[in-house]
Amino acid sequence: MWDRIKQLWSKAPRPPQTLQLPEQEQRALLAQAQQALDQGQYAQAERQAHELAGSSIAELSEQGIRLLGLVYFHQQQYLQAWPIFQKLAQRTGSVKDWFNVATSATLAGEIAQGASAFESALKAHDGSDESPALSAASMHLYYACALRDRSEHAKAFEHVQVLRALYEKLPQTDARTLELRNFPRLDAVLDMMADVLAHSGDIPEAEAWLRSFGQQLKGSSIHKDIAQAIERLHRKAPPAPPPQETAAAAATPGAAPASAPEPASAAHAPLAEDSTAQQSLPLERQDKEPRLD
Repeated sequence: MWDRIKQLWSKAPRPPQTLQLPEQEQRALLAQAQQALDQGQYAQAERQAHELAGSSIAELSEQGIRLLGLVYFHQQQYLQAWPIFQKLAQRTGSVKDWFNVATSATLAGEIAQGASAFESALKAHDGSDESPALSAASMHLYYACALRDRSEHAKAFEHVQVLRALYEKLPQTDARTLELRNFPRLDAVLDMMADVLAHSGDIPEAEAWLRSFGQQLKGSSIHKDIAQAIERLHRKAPPAPPPQETAAAAATPGAAPASAPEPASAAHAPLAEDSTAQQSLPLERQDKEPRLD
């Protein structure tokens, strides 16, 4: 009996079975899985995505694999999500699949893997004969958001610089022009920029950088947008360390402590933060996700 049990356990697992359903039923299953994902019914979406991944129809199989990665991504299980997206990207070579690898790997802490995938996404974008749904500006924004959320502010600033150059070339930055060019909203870009610059270590210089950027932009609401970005910059900046007593004062009993610094002016003083302000929150976006299609 023991030998039989050992033989059973030593058998290799069977490969996943091919989905044996008519194409119409498979497409209906895909719609159900997508709806389950949208409604947060992750167990159902995961089960149905696994089934679809075994489809003999290449398009539906790819949709199933992509949906499976999204199931994990939506649950912030990035370590499970990014290898799935990578396997799919190596199969399709598409911009969106490589970009999904870039964002999920970065959020999983695999910074080098994310950077490599982002370069692959850019190459796929530049080499595409058709106009990809994801613009280069959107890619730089959402990838910078992922780097920001992992506190990789210096790396995120590289993409801040790219975005600045792209937006300064635009004839207008109103919502309609940006939509026609498939560019992200300016306020979303400025929010991310302020978040990154808040960790530059030099808030006055960061504020000057934002003002200089605003002077190069064209649009009716630029002044308001830049003012809001500067307010966010000060609000997101880490609090200054408390003043330290001088060595002499600390060593001499009864010595007066070093004088406290003068309070900052209201225009430059960081605003009070609530309990959630220290958390790394996703940037508010129109699609609420970092462009994972």
